[in-house]
Amino acid sequence: MTYAIDVHVHVFPDELADRAVASLAAAANIKSYGTGTIRDLLERMDRANVRRAVLVSIATRPAQVKKINDWLWKQRGERLIPFAAIHPDDPELFDEIRRVKAMGFKGVKLHPNYQEFYPDEERIIELGRALADAGLILLLHGGVDWAFEEVKASPSRIARLKEAVPALTLIVAHLGGYERWMEVEQTLVGSDIYFDVSFTLPYLKIDDFFRIARKHGVEKLLFGTDYPWQDMAEGIALLSETGLTEEELTAILHGNAERLLNLD
Repeated sequence: MTYAIDVHVHVFPDELADRAVASLAAAANIKSYGTGTIRDLLERMDRANVRRAVLVSIATRPAQVKKINDWLWKQRGERLIPFAAIHPDDPELFDEIRRVKAMGFKGVKLHPNYQEFYPDEERIIELGRALADAGLILLLHGGVDWAFEEVKASPSRIARLKEAVPALTLIVAHLGGYERWMEVEQTLVGSDIYFDVSFTLPYLKIDDFFRIARKHGVEKLLFGTDYPWQDMAEGIALLSETGLTEEELTAILHGNAERLLNLD
């Protein structure tokens, strides 16, 4: 089996990982498949033949941003590609965007529920324009998050963000919107937006996944697991059972990510 690049993994400093993973698992009533540390991540990557991974963290408060980003940047290497954490309420938001761009980050991560925003708010559109101008990718949570009742990142709101900022390179997690795949098919499929497939295949019928993948364009799909919330080997195995061709699987598992992230 060809190797994979996981574009969506969450990691924490060793001293915080146990507490953070336990708290998040309890809030969402979800099982974890790993400890959330860099060491555990690399071990699981080795077992699943995942060559590279994109590290993401969510800043739940503006005061966390610089500390998180400095830590993430220290984890970078041949196998680990950090995306920066930003917070829409950060009074130094645009300075931080310029700082992480200068450091060498390729993208940033946002989560509407944990950071209290809707993707089509004017301030988020302004943020999106700044990211587009900086040439930074935005990885955005899409759809339901089990820890919250409200769906802030609906596919329709995400569509309006992309329409307002067409130059923004946007990856929407969970095939465009977890548990909102009918709306994804109506509003996002066929657009110039990447979807990662993290936390999707165990919960979406294979026929529905296959249809959405082909209609949207396999060249815009990226392998991801949302580690530690999905097992990497299982994610690869489920993808291989969807009926896609070997060429399509190779594109999703690593080819599309290599092109998007400009990797060797």
